[in-house]
Amino acid sequence: MAATAQRAVVVLAALIVALTSIPPLVVLGVQGVLGRNAQTVGSERLLQLLGNTLVLAGLVVAFSLLIGTTTAIITQRSDLRGRRTWSTLITVPLVLPAYVVAVALSGMLGGAGTLTEWFAPLGVDRLPPATGLWAATACLTIVGVPIVHTLVSAALGRLDPALEESARLLGDRPVRAFARVILPHLRSTLALAACVIALYAISDFGAVSILRYDTFTRAVYAQFRGRVDLAPAFALCAVLVLVAAVFIVGQSVLRGREPAASLHARPAEPHRWRAGARVSATALLGAVVTLSSILPIATLVSWAVRGLCAGVEPGPVLAEAGNALMYGVLAGLATTVLAFPIALAARRRTLFGRVLEAVPWITHSLPHLAVALAILVLAILGPAALYQSTAMLVIAYVVLFLPLAIAPLSLSLRRIDERLLEASRALGRSDAVTLALVVLPLMRPAALTSAILVFFAAFHELPATLLLRPTGAETLAVRLWGAMVEGQYTTASIAALLMVVISVPLLALHARATVRGAVQA
Repeated sequence: MAATAQRAVVVLAALIVALTSIPPLVVLGVQGVLGRNAQTVGSERLLQLLGNTLVLAGLVVAFSLLIGTTTAIITQRSDLRGRRTWSTLITVPLVLPAYVVAVALSGMLGGAGTLTEWFAPLGVDRLPPATGLWAATACLTIVGVPIVHTLVSAALGRLDPALEESARLLGDRPVRAFARVILPHLRSTLALAACVIALYAISDFGAVSILRYDTFTRAVYAQFRGRVDLAPAFALCAVLVLVAAVFIVGQSVLRGREPAASLHARPAEPHRWRAGARVSATALLGAVVTLSSILPIATLVSWAVRGLCAGVEPGPVLAEAGNALMYGVLAGLATTVLAFPIALAARRRTLFGRVLEAVPWITHSLPHLAVALAILVLAILGPAALYQSTAMLVIAYVVLFLPLAIAPLSLSLRRIDERLLEASRALGRSDAVTLALVVLPLMRPAALTSAILVFFAAFHELPATLLLRPTGAETLAVRLWGAMVEGQYTTASIAALLMVVISVPLLALHARATVRGAVQA
């Protein structure tokens, strides 16, 4: 781009970042300082909340890394039949928010749970209810495993198989070759996955509330609910933000300098496994898919059918699904449009461009409940028309999910051959015409991916929607959470199933857009 046009793009991108990502950070910082002496909870209770949150995050990270890495290795490095199908099935929980899985666990276990009924002929009278640490760990692990599986599978696909083959030729057994060759190349990926899952665990609100496990997010909401003074809530948020910062810095240190790997390596040949190993691998994959997808969805269906047959009214879930769709579509469109100048500004990889791209990630990485509280303060200080309005909710979604839109657009821009732009300019076309006729058509798949990713995030978002939604405008996420709190299990299960039904086609559309983008690249 010409110098004038490039400067205009950079200024516009900086303005977008300054108006969206920075104000919540400033509010959190100021409120954290002002509320440091606020009366919240006693020191003993504070340590208990901190311990509960860290223990939950540690367990979820450990189990997710172990299971997700194992399933990725099986589907990427074995000669197991149908391994691609297994890999797809393992990622199904990506469309299930943690609180939907929590609803399913509540319906599976306990005295009236579906699993209790199925095991009754075997003499099982009652299974323990899904509450407490173990239930929260199981729930968040179900959500975390597909994240690890996806990241590790991609990393294994980029790894040059010649490295592992050389270790085998030198006499290393498979386990030793994995430890010496593959694991060092996975260190960066595993550290990133651990950070993402830990941040998700400490910021989760819906699942831990449904499963009755005390963490910081529950305490923050309890301090906020029904109070005019938000200082106690922000005092707890400050601690939560510090915990998140520790995880972010920790993963950066752990990632270190990842060993170089060929990005154009030939596909790795699957290893021949013995029959016993293949049977064990199939059993493990079957157990993971059954526990994470089949049983939860079957439980939700059973619960919904049972309630409807008993004449239970599910409530206005269709209207709430319409609200959720509307907010998600608006968020996807607005965020993708605003992300485009930032992606253009960051294309040259200058220091300022990198800063513009990094600042939204800082806001995104913070617990969403804390960011939502900061936006609530800004809404109270701003024009009265914005308070509890659709515009404010969409702005909150933009603030929270802007990086999800920037990433695909930035990647697509960097893949565009510079010679295409030079050819367009040689034909006498201006930068604006080149952008419209050359760049934008090539970025359509990436733009669709960005919009779908933001839609998913907004569609499933609970804390921000709970705090900032317009009065009387419920969404499926809010309805599901409220129904579980009030014991309306039929309504909760129907709302959860509607979320799954709406999410699956969009997940397929996202996969198609990703394939099209890869083909064009």
